[in-house]
Amino acid sequence: MEILLCTQVEENCPSCGTPLFKLKGKSRYKEYEIAHIYPLNPEPHEVILLQHEERLSLNPNHEDNLIPLCFSCHNIFDNPKTVDGYRDLLGKKRTLIKKSSQISIFKQYQLEEEIAEIIRSLVDDDVDFGAPAGFDAKNINTKLNGVINSLTKIKIKSDISSFYLFIRDRFAEMERISPSKAVLIAQQVRMFYVKQSTLSLTQQEIYQNTVAWITSKFKPSSQQAAEAIAAFYIQNCELF
Repeated sequence: MEILLCTQVEENCPSCGTPLFKLKGKSRYKEYEIAHIYPLNPEPHEVILLQHEERLSLNPNHEDNLIPLCFSCHNIFDNPKTVDGYRDLLGKKRTLIKKSSQISIFKQYQLEEEIAEIIRSLVDDDVDFGAPAGFDAKNINTKLNGVINSLTKIKIKSDISSFYLFIRDRFAEMERISPSKAVLIAQQVRMFYVKQSTLSLTQQEIYQNTVAWITSKFKPSSQQAAEAIAAFYIQNCELF
């Protein structure tokens, strides 16, 4: 479990970013301790202090209650234990759990490799996207009615206006060459969205996870191209 916990934080202290291991010659030495977010054996005053606080697991030795910290950050966290420090570390762990869950989902949900052709066409040096399309912004505003920040909303609208017709034409060409392939890709995107929507995530998180999922399938891949494809599927209603 300790290896998994260190991998979850990418071998860096989640509080200060210090590496958890130090190289000396050919040997690697631990520079961390596994911290219990909720104390393993809480003192009476800690029980009172944390009695109304959220816990990620009722079992103090469960991996959701454990996190690697460098020696200094562990000492600061424990001495003394504070509500603010507890909430901060619990929030970091919750984010790490969500990230680990998404990595598992990324592996579970497949995406046809032909979408790489669309990605490559978007980043081609000689590409001509033509004139921006005049889609109804009000319609997009209706779809993006969840918790999604204004900058992301503007980015999605811009990507739809700039790239929708180009991506649609590329998928139409794909359909002529490989019938039903574009339909299958659309269904895969839809199924990924359905899974995301069961996790009580915001539209902002679902959009970001979709972009990361597309990017993860074809490395090296352009995040900007993945954002354009995600925007295309928002317009087509596979997303939202």
